[in-house]
Amino acid sequence: MKKIIIVVIGLTLITVLAACSGNASGDNTSSDSSSETFTFRVSSALSDNHGIWTGFYVPWMEQVTEETDGRVSFETFTSGELVDASNEMEALNLGTIDIAAPLLPIYDPASFPLSEVSMLPLTKSSPVIGSMSFKSLLESDVELQDGKTFAELEYDEHGLKVLPTSISEEYSISTTGLKFESISDVEKAQLRTPSRIHEIFSKNIGSNSITMPTFDLYDAMSRGAVDGSFLFISDWTGYGFEELFKYTVTDVNLGHFSQALAMTHEQWEEIPEDIQEIMIEAANDNIVPASELWVERKEDIVEQTQSEGAEFVSVSELNPEVEELLINGMEQTWFDFIDLLDEQGEPGIEIAKLWRDIVIEQGGDVPQAIKEIE
Repeated sequence: MKKIIIVVIGLTLITVLAACSGNASGDNTSSDSSSETFTFRVSSALSDNHGIWTGFYVPWMEQVTEETDGRVSFETFTSGELVDASNEMEALNLGTIDIAAPLLPIYDPASFPLSEVSMLPLTKSSPVIGSMSFKSLLESDVELQDGKTFAELEYDEHGLKVLPTSISEEYSISTTGLKFESISDVEKAQLRTPSRIHEIFSKNIGSNSITMPTFDLYDAMSRGAVDGSFLFISDWTGYGFEELFKYTVTDVNLGHFSQALAMTHEQWEEIPEDIQEIMIEAANDNIVPASELWVERKEDIVEQTQSEGAEFVSVSELNPEVEELLINGMEQTWFDFIDLLDEQGEPGIEIAKLWRDIVIEQGGDVPQAIKEIE
């Protein structure tokens, strides 16, 4: 009887060891990565009707889900419901979220000083040019400092993996009625500035800058506390600004608000390679269509507001003195940005030249003085 018991126990142990060996080698179906499923928690500071959310992130998630045959799904939180704007990096590192959609480096220049380069003023651009330029910047292999590229300096240093997305339409100057007919008009303007770069530009043209959240701007303009703002036209309807803006200076192209889809490197490395490739390809597929959405929105808003009396004036149609003031202000903003980064020990001149060259390569243009930087 004892011998029988010993034999049974021995057979049981052999069976258990064989099963364990099967799991370790990946023979068991449950360990096959092709059947593994993932649900990613996605947070966005954008509203669920924001152009970048509806134009890029929603199609991106739908494409990834479809092309992975449902192995990937997403749990989404919009309008800062789960994570406030500018807190995305902390939330990623804490594991509160898996994907920041988007990461907003412009709101955190201390952590992401080089990303502000996208906010520099251009003499020619578009949502497609801006988006493809920032994509090229993220993928650039040009070494800027200590043998590191833009992406390595800005994002790898923080343990982040980022994918390029569409970014904003170029910024214009809009007011509730104040016209830039003379230099004194520009100098008396009270303008809301959404970024440090716009504060620099505002100082260079002599106008007064006021910093406030976008959602406070409507009330401030209604009360006359602010004359206007630096803003992109296609975003007006998200805040009701089409009711208030009556005068806009166009063709000054005051930068693009850049952002990116972000995960931690640790999270990214846990994703099977085939799903990584699908995510990358889906991002590339949706950049241009999402960028073109801004163009369509802008055309509709311009047509609507013009019919209600709003004016859109090209910088080239302004008083020559005013045009010169604005163009000189654009050039000086580049040089001030370079000096600011250099003082911080960052590669100011290197990132400015790289961005200039990429923008021109993508079909945009920069002020003449910037072209002459060697």
